Amino acid sequence: MARAQLHVHATLLLVAICVAGVAHGFYLPGVAPQDFAAGNELPVKVNKLSSTQTQLPYDYYSLPYCRPERIVNFAENLGEVLRGDRIENSAYDIRMRIDEQCKVLCKIDALTEGQARAFRLKIDDN
Repeated sequence: MARAQLHVHATLLLVAICVAGVAHGFYLPGVAPQDFAAGNELPVKVNKLSSTQTQLPYDYYSLPYCRPERIVNFAENLGEVLRGDRIENSAYDIRMRIDEQCKVLCKIDALTEGQARAFRLKIDDN
């Protein structure tokens, strides 16, 4: 009886060690942890604009939002490409452990009639 119990405990220990090794080695592409030091830039990215009314997504910068000086596309993994994600950089400048409040990103004086109509249509599309 003691020998059988010892065998069960040894088997459970072996299974636990194997599972722990697998769990420790698990990696999901595109979501690897990243370390940031104080003052490091935290990249803020934007994605497509989607709608419940249409299946086709819109490019984030198809509307006159605040834009960075240069728009850079990011395709971090195959899944994003297959889903139709359009991940791009943004104009936000956020730094690790730097407190800032109410910082103006940009100013858009007035929308043209065409831009206002485009916004209205996107809002109506949900």
